[in-house]
Amino acid sequence: IEDAGQLLDLLNSIEEFYVTDEESFNESLKKGTTRRYVVEKDGKIVSTAASTAETSDLAMIIGVATLKEYRNQGLASCVVSKLCSDLLSEGKTPCLFYDNPKAGKIYQRLGFREIGTWKMIRFV
Repeated sequence: IEDAGQLLDLLNSIEEFYVTDEESFNESLKKGTTRRYVVEKDGKIVSTAASTAETSDLAMIIGVATLKEYRNQGLASCVVSKLCSDLLSEGKTPCLFYDNPKAGKIYQRLGFREIGTWKMIRFV
């Protein structure tokens, strides 16, 4: 939690992400409903991935992000791979949704397969 501000800055740097305010983010970390892995380089968090909505046999991968200047170094692949390895060792199947084609290629290289499509509907 001591690096929460740095982590929040990383997540907020990703255009397609909606991240809540710092207080709500810190509260979600304290509750422990999210398992978050990070990669640190040059003394700062440069890549991250998390799981949430974990059940006894399933976990949703969320919040995969890498700072722009650290992309194309395999960091997202590394952090997602470690997270998935740990989940699988606990008997949990990782799943995820994505809308970024570049991210999709990473996930497919890691062994994820597409089983359907999704749409988000907003009522205003």
